[in-house]
Amino acid sequence: MNINSQNNFIRPNFTANVMPKNCAKYIDNKLKSAKSVDIFCHTSSDEDTFNSAKAMYSYLKGQGIYPRLVVSGGKENYQYDVNKYNIIQANDISEDTKKADMALCVDFSSPVRVGFNVLKFINSYGSNIVGFDHHNDPDIVVKDYNKITQSYAKNSMPALEAKNYYIDSSAKSNSAIISRFFDAIGHRATHEEARSLFAGMLDDTSKDGITKVNKLGKVKVSAKVNDNGNTKEVMKNVLGRMRVFDKLAVLKHFADKTKLTDKEIAFSKTLKDKTQYSNNGKFAYIEISPNDKEWEDLGRDTVRSTKVLQHFRKDSLEKGNVDAVAVFYPTNGNIYKMSIQTKGDYAKQIIDNIKAKTCPDLVAGGHENRSGGTLKSLDAQKTHEWVELFKNSADEVLGK
Repeated sequence: MNINSQNNFIRPNFTANVMPKNCAKYIDNKLKSAKSVDIFCHTSSDEDTFNSAKAMYSYLKGQGIYPRLVVSGGKENYQYDVNKYNIIQANDISEDTKKADMALCVDFSSPVRVGFNVLKFINSYGSNIVGFDHHNDPDIVVKDYNKITQSYAKNSMPALEAKNYYIDSSAKSNSAIISRFFDAIGHRATHEEARSLFAGMLDDTSKDGITKVNKLGKVKVSAKVNDNGNTKEVMKNVLGRMRVFDKLAVLKHFADKTKLTDKEIAFSKTLKDKTQYSNNGKFAYIEISPNDKEWEDLGRDTVRSTKVLQHFRKDSLEKGNVDAVAVFYPTNGNIYKMSIQTKGDYAKQIIDNIKAKTCPDLVAGGHENRSGGTLKSLDAQKTHEWVELFKNSADEVLGK
C-alpha cells in the first residue's frame, strides 16, 4: 500500500514532519485490541528508549490496558519514579515468561539491538508486534518486514509501505515520534507523559549537540545543525504540556546523572593519556583492555561509567582535526562494546565500509553520526583485532 496523498495527513499542533493519521490509527487500534502489552526497550536502555516506553505505558494504562516494561540496564534511568511501573529486566526473559497479548518495541527495530533471549521472545508474538523507531536499519525484528519507513525530502510527501512498524529516520529521538503519534491520534499528552517525552528528547538531542540547557534552565535548540526532524517545534509542543516543577525534576535528574565523582574524574584523566589516533590523526579512540583494573573498579559497563566515556567522546570531537571518536570497552558479560560518535555521517560510513570489505557479519549500527557495536568475546587478541577493523576503516573513510 503506497500512501502519498495530502489527505492522509492531519495538521497537528506543530508543523514538524507529521505522522500520517491512518498509520497512527492503525497502530493505535492494534494496541487497543489487546488487554495487555509488553513494551520492549533496547539493550543498555537509555533515556530515549525508556522514556518512550514510559509515555506509552501511561497512555495504554489510561486506555484500560495492562502494560509491562522490558528494560536492560541500571536503575539510573528511572530511579526517581521506578515504583510507578511494572518492570521486568531483559535478562530475566525466558521461554517460561508469560506473554502479553501484544508486543510494542520502542527506539529500536534491528534485531541486534536486543539480546537473543528477548529477540526470540518478541518473535514469538508473530503478527502481534508493533513498533516505533528513528533508526532505519536494514534488518528488522518483525519477520515479515511489515514496516513503514518515512524518510523525508524537502517539500515532498513520503511513500509509505505496510503498517505495523513505524520508522522515521528524520526524527532526532524516538520520544519525538511518540509525541507525533499522540498528536496524530488526537491524544493530549498528560503531564506525566509530557515529562517522559521531554526527558527522552533532551537526552538524545543533547548527545548530538542539537539541544543545550543554559544556567537558567532554558532549553535552547541550535539553529546551526541539520535538523530535518524539526526538534525545536516538537520540543516546544511537549514543553507546552509540562508543569514547571516537572521540567525542574527532569533537569535535576540529568544534572545528578552527569556530575562526575572524584574517582570518575581521575579515570577521565587516564582516558586522555591513553588516547590513540589513526594514521591520519582524524580518528581518536580508546581501547580499554578486558582486564583493565581501573575500569573494573568503576563497575565496567554501568550508566555512570559509560557517562565518563560519553564525556571523553564529546571533548575529543571538539578538537578541530578529529572527525570521529570511538571507545572500546569490556562489559560485565562476555561482550566487548564499541561506541562511536562522528562529525557528519562518518559513523555509518565507517561501519558500512567494514561490512562491505572485511566483516559482513559485524554487529554494529545506530545513528548516522552515533553508533554502537558488540563483539561476543573478551579474548584480548580478538578484541584488539576488532578495534583494528575500526581504526583501518576510519583511515579509509576519513582519508577520502
